[in-house]
Amino acid sequence: MLTTIKALALNNQDPTQDVTTDIDTLSELIFSIAPSARLIREKGIDVFYLLEDWAFALVPHKQNLSLYHASDMDISGFYERLHHVHMGDHCLLIDSLDHVNLNVLVELLALLKVDMMRKYQLDQSLH
Repeated sequence: MLTTIKALALNNQDPTQDVTTDIDTLSELIFSIAPSARLIREKGIDVFYLLEDWAFALVPHKQNLSLYHASDMDISGFYERLHHVHMGDHCLLIDSLDHVNLNVLVELLALLKVDMMRKYQLDQSLH
């Protein structure tokens, strides 16, 4: 179960049609880099699981959306390449995908996925 998203982040979830379209597009991108991901709707948000742990979560807001990720990887190197994306701790805030280079976003999502899979395999090997 996804527990890292605070209740405050779930407020004001009445997205516009553009935000809904962006969520659909991001879902497709996530499935393109992680075809085995399972999508589970939790607390009104889309949560993508890889193996046994959550990997990505899409939280719609009125005018934008948040993409949370479970990776601990430093993604600051993508700041210059992902215009119109605000980066936070385990979170990307996207105003509109129309202004985002989707190739760079897919590259970032793939790196995050690989990092999470490595972390999971390491955790399993230690048990």
